[in-house]
Amino acid sequence: MERHLLRTLGDNMLDLIYAKDEQGRFVYANLALVNMTGAKSAEDILGKTDFDLNPLNAAQAYREDDQWVMRSGQPLMGREEQLTDFKTGELRWHSTSKVPLRDDEGKIIGIIGITRDITQIKQAEFNARDLNAELEKRVAQRTAELSAISATLEQERNLMRTLVDAVPDSIFIKDLNSKFLLANEAVARGMGTTPENLIGKDDFDFFPQAMAQNFFDDEQTIVRTSEGLVNREELAVNKETGNMRWFLTTKLPVRNDKDETVALVGIGRDITLRRRAERALRESEARFRSLIELSSDWYWEQDADLQFIDIEDPNNKSSYTRDEVLGKSLKDLAGTALLSESWIEYDDLVAERKPFRDLELRRVADNGKTYFISLTGLPAFDEEGHFRGYRGIGRDISDRKRSEQHIHFLATHDSLTSLPNRFMFSQILNLAIDSAHRYHRKLAVFFIDLDRFKNINDTLGHEAGDYLLCEMAARLKQCLRASDVVGRLGGDEFVVMLPEPENTEQIATVAQKILSASLEPIYINGQECRVTASIGICIYPDDGRDEQTLMKNADIAMYRAKEEGKNNYQFYSPDIEARSLERLVLENNLRMALERNEFFLHYQAKRNLQTGEIAGVEALVRWQHPELGVISPAQFIPLAEETGLIVLIGRWVLKTACAQNVAWQKQGLPPLCMAVNLSVRQFFDEHLIQDVADALSESGMQPALLEMEITEGMVMQDAERAIRILTAIKTLGVRLAIDDFGVGYSSLAQIKRFPIDTLKVDSSFIRDIPQNREDRAITEAIIAMGRTLSLTVIAEGVETKEQEAFLRDHNCDQSQGYYFSKPISPEDFVSFMKEQAASTVVYPPVASLK
Repeated sequence: MERHLLRTLGDNMLDLIYAKDEQGRFVYANLALVNMTGAKSAEDILGKTDFDLNPLNAAQAYREDDQWVMRSGQPLMGREEQLTDFKTGELRWHSTSKVPLRDDEGKIIGIIGITRDITQIKQAEFNARDLNAELEKRVAQRTAELSAISATLEQERNLMRTLVDAVPDSIFIKDLNSKFLLANEAVARGMGTTPENLIGKDDFDFFPQAMAQNFFDDEQTIVRTSEGLVNREELAVNKETGNMRWFLTTKLPVRNDKDETVALVGIGRDITLRRRAERALRESEARFRSLIELSSDWYWEQDADLQFIDIEDPNNKSSYTRDEVLGKSLKDLAGTALLSESWIEYDDLVAERKPFRDLELRRVADNGKTYFISLTGLPAFDEEGHFRGYRGIGRDISDRKRSEQHIHFLATHDSLTSLPNRFMFSQILNLAIDSAHRYHRKLAVFFIDLDRFKNINDTLGHEAGDYLLCEMAARLKQCLRASDVVGRLGGDEFVVMLPEPENTEQIATVAQKILSASLEPIYINGQECRVTASIGICIYPDDGRDEQTLMKNADIAMYRAKEEGKNNYQFYSPDIEARSLERLVLENNLRMALERNEFFLHYQAKRNLQTGEIAGVEALVRWQHPELGVISPAQFIPLAEETGLIVLIGRWVLKTACAQNVAWQKQGLPPLCMAVNLSVRQFFDEHLIQDVADALSESGMQPALLEMEITEGMVMQDAERAIRILTAIKTLGVRLAIDDFGVGYSSLAQIKRFPIDTLKVDSSFIRDIPQNREDRAITEAIIAMGRTLSLTVIAEGVETKEQEAFLRDHNCDQSQGYYFSKPISPEDFVSFMKEQAASTVVYPPVASLK
């Protein structure tokens, strides 16, 4: 029975067990070794050496190991190697231990070897290492020294007992009542006792009741059925220590020569480490999946052919489905393209098995939505250094890319109109110049400035100005072809580029379309506003061959258009540039004129048409340049308006006129109304009221002797704001007059809202009376309106006796013009006053910047 028992035990062991004599010939081989080598039976192996069964290099290594064990008398433990399974051809990991084989006298007569398949443990180690989790070190195998055996039954018995104690698996034999007949060290160690102490006891002595009962029931089923239980995973808990361990258990019946079951043999492999490794692997995978789910990234893997074999994207952050990705390479993904690099560069990179970071892709999904994706990947290699593919993470960067695009748009476009800004237009123009040069073509550049924009912006506010600029930007685009480019340089300045114009006539046609579009009224806050445009045109290559020259010359031509009365276009010419330089010189001198005291005033008297007396005087500014001589107001006043210098000049005129009025009175002349004109900028200047108060205070002039003249258009642009300013001036005791009345077509209902004292009829209506019937009718209507509102009516530009007679006959209050008095110096005005001495002063004076 013992012989059958030991053979049954050896042949049902999963390990390879064998013995060799001193010459390396096999004297024993179990069934596992037979199956491993592909032999038909153990007899096919006995008497052979490793050189008969293995490759030369491997056989030589085994021979050296055997010689070392026999020579040193020491065991060789845990030698790991990969062996090929004969049946499957699979390369699997094994661990080999060898001990010396001794006879009864202790003489070494060979070796005994045990080789265990550790592929699962190695694979668990590999998997755990890939996820940065360390498995506990494999429990060192404890091998008991095998007793010497002989060729007899006693030798075989001692050999098998030595093998049983040397095997790290739990090996036991039980009788038909499940009591231990034999147990090796591994069994005893797991139960916390010795092999001898186990004999005659059962599982109820060592395990919890329910667990022991399950073991007993399984074993009794084997006794009844004579059918074994193979590779069942069981949990064993020591009831004394609470130590828990997992086993892969096989229990088989032991039969005698009559095929009767006489005992049970069991083999239990401790798989606790493997179970822990598997649990660690599952936990790591669960943590990984949780991190992927919580993260904005997703995980992907590719095989050695760079085809996707896995994608972990729980929330579909990649915008791809698994079916769209798996089995395809990156270049095969539908609607996907690289952003910055070419596919050639990508192919070169992966061909060298290099990692890549932030590979940016653009993907257009089936629904037409665009996604931007960033991929980062690392190459993966196996234990032998063979390339296995790539693995990495992906991230949706759509929001970032759209933000970058928006930032780029803001950097290259005007934030108000969304037109290309100066920087962007410069780049486009330079590219167009290069193209025109290469293909010998022309291009035109328009420099456009909006006339009267500053007046609207100052009177109606910046929101109104912004609305007007957006409207003009839209109109400009409507006037142009798709290939033309319009940009905004800032303020009210626009620029247009026309590539490949057919001829000058076509360029002029486009300019005329822009002028016509600009003239259309714009309604802002219920008010009708009109602006015009001044356009300067420069043509490549005739007027310049680079961006700076073209832009400068177009700007020069634009200023020429303004000088020609605005609302027109001018082509650049060298003559225009010369005039522009003159204008620049004039502007520079104008800025220094106040500091150099180059301004002076002339005064023009007004006549009372009923008495013929001097009714008042208007102050008119003049400029005496030391080198250029006297410069006409028609030249420098518009320039002062554009540059803003008009505010400083107007302040000087106001103070000088008030001081002159008081000086005349000190010379014995009667008090006169002094009229002073206000420009648009001066009227809406925040310091105006204080400037008027300071001029009166410093000069000592009575406020009633000062009359401020404003134009009809100034008060009509922003009536509510104008009323507030006019009321504040009236509070100072100063009189108010509307100059150039009639050209703005104000109604009686509008005029009566303003706290004014005087209407001045524009000279354009006086010029052709009494011959022109329409001018006579308008003048009569204005006089009638003034009398209805109890206002003083003054006619400007009276140059003939017939004009004055008509005005007197129709009850106009006063006249002003060359017929009665030209503008003269303060000294000449004293002489004129003495000649035309008046008895009374009826109305206060006015000062102007004409």
